[in-house]
Amino acid sequence: MLPTLREVLALPSFRAAAPEVLTGDADAVTVRWVHSSEVYEIAGLLAGGEVLLTTGLGLHGRTAAQLTAYVDRLADAGCAALALEIGRSFFEAPAPVVRAAQRRGLTLVALHAVVPFVRMVEDFHDLTVRRHPDAPRLAERVWQEVLAPVVHGQGMTALLDAAARLAGCGVELLDVDGTLVERSRVAVPEDDGECVDADVRGPGGPAGRVVLRGRSSARRVAVLQRLSVAVALELGRHPGAEHRPSLAQAVVTDLAAGAVSSGADLRDRLVAAGWVPAPGRHLLVAALDVDPRVPAHELVAPLREALTGELGPVVAGAAGNHVVALAQGWSRPLPQRVRAAFTAAYDGLGPGAAGARVLAVAAPVADLADVGPAVAQVREVAQVARRVGTRSGVVLARDLGVPRLLAAGSDPTATAAFVAEQLGPLLEYDIAASADLMRTLDAFLARGASKSRTAAALGIRRQSLYARLERIERLLGVSLGDAGQVSCLAVALTAWRMRTGLDPQTAFG
Repeated sequence: MLPTLREVLALPSFRAAAPEVLTGDADAVTVRWVHSSEVYEIAGLLAGGEVLLTTGLGLHGRTAAQLTAYVDRLADAGCAALALEIGRSFFEAPAPVVRAAQRRGLTLVALHAVVPFVRMVEDFHDLTVRRHPDAPRLAERVWQEVLAPVVHGQGMTALLDAAARLAGCGVELLDVDGTLVERSRVAVPEDDGECVDADVRGPGGPAGRVVLRGRSSARRVAVLQRLSVAVALELGRHPGAEHRPSLAQAVVTDLAAGAVSSGADLRDRLVAAGWVPAPGRHLLVAALDVDPRVPAHELVAPLREALTGELGPVVAGAAGNHVVALAQGWSRPLPQRVRAAFTAAYDGLGPGAAGARVLAVAAPVADLADVGPAVAQVREVAQVARRVGTRSGVVLARDLGVPRLLAAGSDPTATAAFVAEQLGPLLEYDIAASADLMRTLDAFLARGASKSRTAAALGIRRQSLYARLERIERLLGVSLGDAGQVSCLAVALTAWRMRTGLDPQTAFG
């Protein structure tokens, strides 16, 4: 039996997108599949029964007649529902689309928050697997693939790699103390902070725990259940073998997991690892963001060596797609001094550090008890840096204060409304006229409202820049000489970049 649209909209990824049913009855529509496309002519490729996900990029600049025809063709193809993301291409569902959907009985859904469409497709796939009469046979195939590395004696790493490929996320084996023993090495999408785990039990009792670094799903639960048994079998093949990471790696793993109980506990473990914190000196925590296609552990040694050359002995280890490092600073860790030291280390990574992206640096801490929160902060900084389009160089936590504030607690609907209020007419003008006003405003604000530097950066004459700035002021009804209004525009630009993942300098090319 096919699920209803109401059931589909209740899936975690759909709920995260803040869906609003604008036309139709979600209880009366059944869904065969979920598909995403920005192609205007997509209707000819549909088989019927799909929820079509779109950001509306293929609908921009279309006339009312063309938008109406788009909806008519979807209805003719038997499309179950059209889900339109709000905030990237449109600030509200276009009236011709709404009217046509009402006329044709096509359910129209507005998605008010940005969620990767691939997650929605994955969630729907999991839902259909759970309902499928052949689900037991599918589970059996998972079991066969997980067991194969054990049967063929390929070792623990191959077993975890097989599970990672099946689950589509990183896989780790921890010992009974929670210390990392082994992790998968295959390139997988970055985890979103969620995980599922299961105990591994041997003949003598608990033997450890396996962890899947990703959101829970029917497929991942199936992989996890069979993996825990396969790992127990593999451990039984080598009862005397030890697979323990370095003490430094164990410290980093536990700091990233929030499993260090106190500052005193951390001090004891750092001393055991050969790193003695000096009194009166602040501690510096950094995280190197690593391309998911490159195992993070391969960059531990290069980063440790580069930082040691600038800051002395360093504790470093891999945590997900980050290499986390703890170094000793100074009694007065001035921001410019911190930036200079980490920039020199980053520049010293050299061509051997393939996959290195942003090197994020947390605010310095004076107490060992604050190192755990600093590790969480610096990993957040690395993630936010990606959302605003920063892919290389050194980024201090203070550099991304506004994006971090927006990411921490902003309501998606309120943020979209704020962006529309501040930048809506400018976005609409640029899209309709293929203009450069968003790019101009971004460059102007990035250069401290310096007209000469902005003109040079854009490669235009100052007279041309003046004309653009005047048009921006007219469209938005603001004065670019008013500090308060300029601050609002700067925050709105940041929010737009975080929502869309687009760079104003290239988005409208």
